[in-house]
Amino acid sequence: MTENKDQVAGLLLAAGGGRRLGGRPKALLSHRGRPLVEHAVEVLRAGGCASVHVVLGAQAKEVRERAALPGCVLVDNPDWE
Repeated sequence: MTENKDQVAGLLLAAGGGRRLGGRPKALLSHRGRPLVEHAVEVLRAGGCASVHVVLGAQAKEVRERAALPGCVLVDNPDWE
């Protein structure tokens, strides 16, 4: 296995249920017409992350359906609470 020490991976924790938002997950909040999770991934990539792993939990299925996250590694956390 070849290792490139100059690559940085991003980890986005987007599993919360949004209790303080009335039960709406932050990942799906709309910001400038797109889900917030898309913007967060964009920021990580712009910051130089070669790969981005996104941890999903609350409403993971809906996040997968509504958010465009191409090239991201999506990881489900069934014990997100």
